[in-house]
Amino acid sequence: MQNKYPQNAYYDTISTRGGGALSTIDLVYLWVDGNEPELKQKREHWQNQYGAKIDQQTTDKCRFIDNQELKYSLRSVEKYAPWVNNIYIVTDNQVPKWLNTNNEKIHIIDHKDIMPPEALPTFNSVAIETCICNIKNLSEYFLYANDDMFFADYTEPSFFFTEEGYPIFRVGTPITKKHLEECNYFRMLKNAYNLIEKEFGYKLNYEPHHNIDPYRKSDIIKCNKLFKEEIKKTMFGKFRSDTDILRVIYSAYTCAINEGKLKKISRFDWKLPLYKKLFKLITLNLKKDSAYFGAGDDRIFKKMKKYKPNLICINDYDGVTDDSRREIKNKLEKLFPDKSPFEI
Repeated sequence: MQNKYPQNAYYDTISTRGGGALSTIDLVYLWVDGNEPELKQKREHWQNQYGAKIDQQTTDKCRFIDNQELKYSLRSVEKYAPWVNNIYIVTDNQVPKWLNTNNEKIHIIDHKDIMPPEALPTFNSVAIETCICNIKNLSEYFLYANDDMFFADYTEPSFFFTEEGYPIFRVGTPITKKHLEECNYFRMLKNAYNLIEKEFGYKLNYEPHHNIDPYRKSDIIKCNKLFKEEIKKTMFGKFRSDTDILRVIYSAYTCAINEGKLKKISRFDWKLPLYKKLFKLITLNLKKDSAYFGAGDDRIFKKMKKYKPNLICINDYDGVTDDSRREIKNKLEKLFPDKSPFEI
């Protein structure tokens, strides 16, 4: 009997670690302009094919609209993380009009370059994320970002990887029953955690910090093989589904095998002596690793000044108005006004 989910291609990995330091760290983005007529027509065709099976949350406008965040995210890379090596932008036969594709760091990767042909077309970012390990020449150590994620302060590679080369998995608040009832995202998240707990007895119940995250390519390859059938079902889903496995499984996997570091996002490092925590509080040194903002949040600048985060996310979520979307660009222009070498 023919396998319903054809074997995906995997690339051999070579550790890029040497001399006690990470020698190469790449950056991967997913990007789409959902308003492009051909792509929009293709998506609407497959939505009609799926019909009532699709959760409305998975086809909301925010999933596909381009607010030009990628331009500003790349500006933030140039300003605060110039050590980033290659930058891979994964798209569906699209290229941002403003992008300087002649820049030696920039590489456009089409879905067909990394995904099985039987899985295409896809409108499911969760499916695409299962295949980013197939990007040709992607380094063993890399960062992954959505286009609405930004560096907000100078950030060293050690922010993402330990001295041993282990990825640091940043998490926030615990997942509640209400989260699971209200949002598809949390159900996909719980699916991933449940697989890790069943396989390793390692239990997690935290929401990821929803920002730029570090990965090792070899971990994704191993995890995809370990949970082969579950991952392939996600890979072949054209739209998000409650049964999908979120990419958090890769971070949870590293923690389960003691090759990842779990870190809770907090104003304080609670391992510090009490007098140091008190000093931070008295001096209003409330710096946080990362901060999450909704697109309509008018307190972005005030909160950034207060918490001085290394990373920020300005998220376009379900229910955001078009007026708020137009304001995103204004906010980003104030944060990152200088044109980068990645622009024409």
